[in-house]
Amino acid sequence: MIDRPLLMGIQYDLPLSTTPLVDLAEDLGRDFHEIEKELIYYKKIGILKRYGLNLNYKAFRKFRDAALVALKANDVEKVSNAIANYDKTTIKHCYLREGEYNIWFTVKAESLDGIERIVNEVIKSAGSTEHVILPTKRIYKMNVKYDLYRGISWSRHVPERKDPVPIVELGFDENVVKSLESLRVCERPFKEFKSFGYEEEEVLSMARELLKKGVARDFSGVLDESRIGFKENGMVVLNVDNVGEVATKLLDEFPQITHLIERVPSDKWNFQLYFMVHAIKKHLIDEIVENVRSFRDVKDLRVIYSIRDLRA
Repeated sequence: MIDRPLLMGIQYDLPLSTTPLVDLAEDLGRDFHEIEKELIYYKKIGILKRYGLNLNYKAFRKFRDAALVALKANDVEKVSNAIANYDKTTIKHCYLREGEYNIWFTVKAESLDGIERIVNEVIKSAGSTEHVILPTKRIYKMNVKYDLYRGISWSRHVPERKDPVPIVELGFDENVVKSLESLRVCERPFKEFKSFGYEEEEVLSMARELLKKGVARDFSGVLDESRIGFKENGMVVLNVDNVGEVATKLLDEFPQITHLIERVPSDKWNFQLYFMVHAIKKHLIDEIVENVRSFRDVKDLRVIYSIRDLRA
């Protein structure tokens, strides 16, 4: 049995302070050492992936562009092994999914040419040839949180900056900023930045500046969906007449959406808008899909469910 109030609190209500977990415990009316012990355990067994700032990759020099890639693969394990050669920042997500294109993964690089080079390396290693590359055109929403009471993903829409200020222009070390993504479960996690030459208040000031400039989206815990019972995730792809209007309607009506992204379509795959929903039961996603299908500007829609996480 998971501790729902604690895991909801670390996702939705984590204070940005010198003692975030102490403050969270106080807000929950709990003893800090009790929740510290629980969170260390949750991290050990993989329920809590990390907690800290959720960063926008576009602010890093190495990752200015991104794309979703779809492959038609006969040998799934060969593709999985080829992708395992890349770090999880370059290729973060890779799923075996239903449909004609059965492997979908995301790639980040310094340019679209860099993305194409990585994709070609994967294809060569895996022996697959038929694929589509769908570059990211605009991110409308990226906020992954799981409502443990509703049984479905649920998050507010934080307006996404198209071009966040590059970290180097803010005068911050990219390695230090990256370290703010995953903090140690302890009473004063920012004290550990002394090794970088920063005092706690300086780190807090940096974190607030990163949030203000759109380099960070929020400060929260990140959970592993499968380990909290969210076994279903559906990627919904849409061919629409008016991307902006449909995107706005989706954001207004469906807080269940975690990712909402406009992509450059391909002749082989003519869908411009993509969104994700995660749930404990498939019917919860299907209900949203049927509502979206009735939107006036939607010409074509497919929901593609995942079968297996190849990067788990």
